[in-house]
Amino acid sequence: MNREEAARKLGVDPASLSSAPPAPRFSETWSQMQQEPPCSACGRPSRTSGVIHDPDHGPRWFDRCRECFLATPPTLRVPPARFLEELREVAADTRLPLRTYTDESGWEGE
Repeated sequence: MNREEAARKLGVDPASLSSAPPAPRFSETWSQMQQEPPCSACGRPSRTSGVIHDPDHGPRWFDRCRECFLATPPTLRVPPARFLEELREVAADTRLPLRTYTDESGWEGE
């Protein structure tokens, strides 16, 4: 699920979140994480930060603790087969050994 879906699943009201840059640089996200803000859903110390884009409130920081992050796992932005294909290409280009495991074909790259 994407961050907006995760926020909805966790019952987070975007109005309660701090404003954020629309497309933060890694350094901005890292700075947010270093502040260890409370989890947007449960209030425990957060371990990950990102931005959600709410149509009514604009970009907002969405911080999650370990448990809330694991309860709302992110999805790949591309189909798994395409992700693995690109990963194999990069590994081949850089001459790095790569072994992958999938439910469909088991171990590959031995």
